[in-house]
Amino acid sequence: MGEVVAVVTARGGSSGFPGKNLALFRGRSLVAHAVLTAVAARGVDRVVVTTDDPAIAEQSAGAEVVARPAGLSGPDSRSVDAVLHVVDHLGLHPGTVLVLVQPTTPLRTAEDIADCLTLHGDRRTGSVVQMVEVRAHHPWKSCVVHDGRIEPAHEWSDLEAPRQILPPVLRPTGGVYVVGAADLRAQRRFFIPEVLAQVIPPHRAIDIDTPADLARVHQ
Repeated sequence: MGEVVAVVTARGGSSGFPGKNLALFRGRSLVAHAVLTAVAARGVDRVVVTTDDPAIAEQSAGAEVVARPAGLSGPDSRSVDAVLHVVDHLGLHPGTVLVLVQPTTPLRTAEDIADCLTLHGDRRTGSVVQMVEVRAHHPWKSCVVHDGRIEPAHEWSDLEAPRQILPPVLRPTGGVYVVGAADLRAQRRFFIPEVLAQVIPPHRAIDIDTPADLARVHQ
């Protein structure tokens, strides 16, 4: 495995929860907590924070800081573009293994990151994504709207099928993504087959998007 670089993405703006990445969790900001979690993870060689906000840069907890351009810091900006900017700015080798660590999933642990790196191993391609099982509502029991017409998310028969006979479903937690720099450059996405999942229990899969979510992770 090449050099492993953990990238903590933490832009300053958040329309739903202003100052979200600087909110306190267990006595430190979410961004500092994410950095220290990545630093403690076995197998991580470097930790980098990409941000457009000087206040977040000050909370980088010793990590390298890459100033994110305004064009990559808007509400519609994609994490993949911010991470590729880090790759370019630092001149990282195509064989570098990247670990995306988002501050808003603070119940992710250093052991989770290490487990994801172990799953990835020495594969030449593919990615690893931390996921959680969807238990409340199976997505195949949903409909989508195309040009005003209702269509099944999968098959019409699934809408009336007993939930127990449908296949298990996983969703990303947002906590950990592992991908090679060359793959990320070529595909511009974090889900690159074969995608392997590191599955965690639901109580650790909380993603903070509102103050109420922050209260939940403290329970």
